[in-house]
Amino acid sequence: MMTRTATTVWFDGKLLDDDQLHLHALTHALHYGSSVFEGIRVYPTPRGPAIFRLREHVDRLIAGAQAYGMDIPYDAEALSKAIVDTVRASGRDAAYLRPLVFFGGETVRLNPGRECEVHTLIAVLPFEGLFVGGVAKLSATISPFMKTPSRALPSTVKAGGHYTNSIRALAEAHKRGFDETILRNDRGDVAEGSGENIFVVRDGVLITNDTDADILPGITRASVLALAREAGITTRVRPLTLEDLQLSEEAFFTGTAAEVVPISRVDERIFEEEGPITARLRVAYHDVVRGVRDAPGPWLTQVS
Repeated sequence: MMTRTATTVWFDGKLLDDDQLHLHALTHALHYGSSVFEGIRVYPTPRGPAIFRLREHVDRLIAGAQAYGMDIPYDAEALSKAIVDTVRASGRDAAYLRPLVFFGGETVRLNPGRECEVHTLIAVLPFEGLFVGGVAKLSATISPFMKTPSRALPSTVKAGGHYTNSIRALAEAHKRGFDETILRNDRGDVAEGSGENIFVVRDGVLITNDTDADILPGITRASVLALAREAGITTRVRPLTLEDLQLSEEAFFTGTAAEVVPISRVDERIFEEEGPITARLRVAYHDVVRGVRDAPGPWLTQVS
């Protein structure tokens, strides 16, 4: 029986019941974070449940796996089909998807590519959003922890081990009473939040940074840029500075779970109201992912 909290799991080609997945105690990814993953949303739409930008997520997952020497035994078409099938089996029209590729094995050696098998997992769990009802806002603080430079760990790869950087920074922010953290790169410029990209509006121009700032180039980020350009909003992609945060009229985070969420505060800098550009893009994104208005491209994959 499907319960409200059950997770539907697909593992190496087979659907499993919630309690059937078993991993060895020496699974390499458990000890060393040798995994890559994606976070994908399923939304209810007038035509039934739909997966947002499925192929873009699958392509990034495969590229991340290749960066860490993981040979996935499924191509993009097969992975996309497996994700659709798993969502359909879950019976959910609002969900969060977690495709995960990881090194298994029974070893503590540091080079898993030489002796560990590669596993592929897809989990579907109930999720209606971080903020249900009303307009949420997040307070943020500049983290004392630096974002890991890409020359150490490639920021374009969404890898499990990379997120210890975010875990540490977010825990420190929470201890000081903030909702979110903002990490800087090794040049002192703004990089990103713990799991979100950052936009500001300064002098009426929408600004965000790019991969040269050591960010994960989010798919929500790319979608918001496309919606802004479609709406005729002037956009600029360039490095973001602390001065940009202090002098901007608006600021917001973007991410799969958060969607578009205004920033209410960055340390002592207070944003009194949600700005008009933030509100416009937040509503546009909300309506596109739920099939209420047309997207700039084929962004929704119908499940049934």
